[in-house]
Amino acid sequence: MHLTRCLLLAACVAVTVVAQDKPKEAQPASSAETAPAAEAPPATREEAYARAGIKLVNGPATVPLGQTAELKLPEGFSFVGPDSLDRFYELTRNSRSGNEVGVVLAPNDWTLFFDYDDIGYVKDDDKDELNADKLMSSMSGNQEAANEARKQRGWDEMRLKGWATQPHYDPKTNNLKWAINLASSRDNFQEVWINGSIRLLGRGGVMNVTLVSDATVFKQAETEADQLLAGGFNYVSGQKYTEFKAGDKVAKYGLAALVLGGGVAAAAKMGWLAQFTAFFGKAWKAVVAALVAVGVGIKKLMNKVTGARPDEPSA
Repeated sequence: MHLTRCLLLAACVAVTVVAQDKPKEAQPASSAETAPAAEAPPATREEAYARAGIKLVNGPATVPLGQTAELKLPEGFSFVGPDSLDRFYELTRNSRSGNEVGVVLAPNDWTLFFDYDDIGYVKDDDKDELNADKLMSSMSGNQEAANEARKQRGWDEMRLKGWATQPHYDPKTNNLKWAINLASSRDNFQEVWINGSIRLLGRGGVMNVTLVSDATVFKQAETEADQLLAGGFNYVSGQKYTEFKAGDKVAKYGLAALVLGGGVAAAAKMGWLAQFTAFFGKAWKAVVAALVAVGVGIKKLMNKVTGARPDEPSA
């Protein structure tokens, strides 16, 4: 292959030299000369996402999170709403559960994913029984099944690497929070990233919030996300946790089960979000330009981002 390329290169050089020795004649314009100039790379994040078919709502604004909650979006933040979620998940090659209500893009390259489960009112009776060691042991034991599902789809395996933040419930805000370290078989489980999970309890269900950030800046991202949610997230009137009334639907499980379920989901489904967001956040211009301009490269690019196996090289 290399020899063939060298021969072709030599032939091209020879033709060029011969052509230079001949008198110059008017030549028809080449297709390259007549072709329109390549589209300039996107100048802003909004333009980049727009080219990829994703509409952003930019702060300051108040955005709905389904029918039960809303979020005050500060300046500098962007929101992917229901009209673009299908496209957003399509580009990341991940199926939707149907519970997703929005994605928040922070200016400092961290991301919040929101989905709402109308499982009913979750009692917090076990708030003092959240044993971090036992919970991690249970999640680690269940990750093999999650990895089998990933392998069937041709994706890399995920491995839990312990707590980044141990489970903690705040009875004043009715928020449950934890964060786990994750690694991938792509690099033999060497690089670690973090998925933070926040469960905002409501009268009729739970708003599941996943924080994705590079491990090196996770604590800063966690602090900023906490501030955003504390000052901007609200259940609409009639849906607040404190508005529970006798006869309302009650969930069949408590806080510990929320942690266990969230941990398995993170290993099985949400691991790709960290890889995608870290890659997309730091190089969104190049990534989106590639998605828009080089259609044939989308599959290979998403293979790299999501952990799917790359295509075999052609002979």
